[in-house]
Amino acid sequence: TIGNNCMIMQQVTIGQLAATGAPKIGNAVYIGAGAKVLGAICLGDHAAIGANAVVLMDVPSSCTAVGVPARLLPTQRV
Repeated sequence: TIGNNCMIMQQVTIGQLAATGAPKIGNAVYIGAGAKVLGAICLGDHAAIGANAVVLMDVPSSCTAVGVPARLLPTQRV
């Protein structure tokens, strides 16, 4: 499922691995160009996925995932 107000750039792959479930994408999620979101994972509301990232794990709300394989960026405190 894909939530409301998501921005999905070009050449993004959203799919499943083997026979497992498909990703669930929350509201207002940004997925950068060329990213792959694979497996039975959840992207929380307001999450951001960097360009060309390969996401194989859950991304909590308001977090950013980058890299191959994707890792969560540390949250900066203000």
